[in-house]
Amino acid sequence: MLKLHGFAVSNYYNAVKHYLLDKGIDFEEVPAVPSQDPSFLAVSPLGKVPVLEVETGTLTETNVILEYLEVLYPEPPRYPTDPFDYAKSKQLFKTIELYVEAPAHRMLGVLFGREVPDAVQQECKGQMERGLEGVRRLARMTPYLCGDQLTAVDLFALYAFKLSNSVTRKLFSWDLIAEVPGLNAVLDELQASPVGQRVLTENKAALKAMQG
Repeated sequence: MLKLHGFAVSNYYNAVKHYLLDKGIDFEEVPAVPSQDPSFLAVSPLGKVPVLEVETGTLTETNVILEYLEVLYPEPPRYPTDPFDYAKSKQLFKTIELYVEAPAHRMLGVLFGREVPDAVQQECKGQMERGLEGVRRLARMTPYLCGDQLTAVDLFALYAFKLSNSVTRKLFSWDLIAEVPGLNAVLDELQASPVGQRVLTENKAALKAMQG
């Protein structure tokens, strides 16, 4: 059986978990947090989560894990089948990851009562504004981010934007999701699904426990 190592606070872990549950793939959750311990580095080269453990070894990086799983479990499809549309979906995925979620992640400490230096706030906010411009240009919203088919990009966006929005609301009273027309409807649909409700309920519980 597949094993997913990580913890429910991680938006990356939750995106993979949602994908597995959405596809009906059997897997076991293995509690793990990012670590530089040699034993963990043996399965996660950078000490990151999530980690997908399969019979032949382990994989890290959310997009890599999702694309690997899509090859093994192609039904129902969660990536476009047209080669160009497939590449565009990956382009949108990386745009959200690198230019929206990653800058927000640098300010994550604000959710745990830590200060974020003004210089970091302004640098990250500028990066996110640029990233959102890219998302608006790439997202199709007909009705999903990549067209008429629910894809892994929608699942990733749910958790990436939810975390990022929590950060920007706290720091800037800035609603990121409202910046992308049609995005709120997509995320609401996913949150309301049985899988979304389960993953987000477990995420809230884990976050509350971490915040004390």
